[in-house]
Amino acid sequence: MTGRTFSVVFGAVLLVFIGISGVGAGVEVLAVSSGIATGAAIGGGIAAYGLACAAAGIGLFQLRRWGWWLGLGAVVAGLAVLVWMQLIVIGAAPDSVSAVGLIVWGVTLVLLLLPSTRRVLRS
Repeated sequence: MTGRTFSVVFGAVLLVFIGISGVGAGVEVLAVSSGIATGAAIGGGIAAYGLACAAAGIGLFQLRRWGWWLGLGAVVAGLAVLVWMQLIVIGAAPDSVSAVGLIVWGVTLVLLLLPSTRRVLRS
């Protein structure tokens, strides 16, 4: 197998970062929504998403193809949900938090799709 490229390492780091922040946000939502089923479902979903992103980052760093597929699916889903929430639910221009999310997820998506990343995982 070919060595890890910058795009693989940076993509894996961003996925782990997204994962850790997702788990933290999910746990926080669970903590403040004690006894509310909808809040628990949302918090659990966010935490599960975070775990999936962290697992994808670890798998990608280990040059596992499943890590790339899981990361790609998670990032596309995360971007879709963020854009849907921002444009449809909130209906306003992105605030600074949403903008940073769009940038981080967008950069991660680009890194995952770069030829240098795909080439390493193909070998």
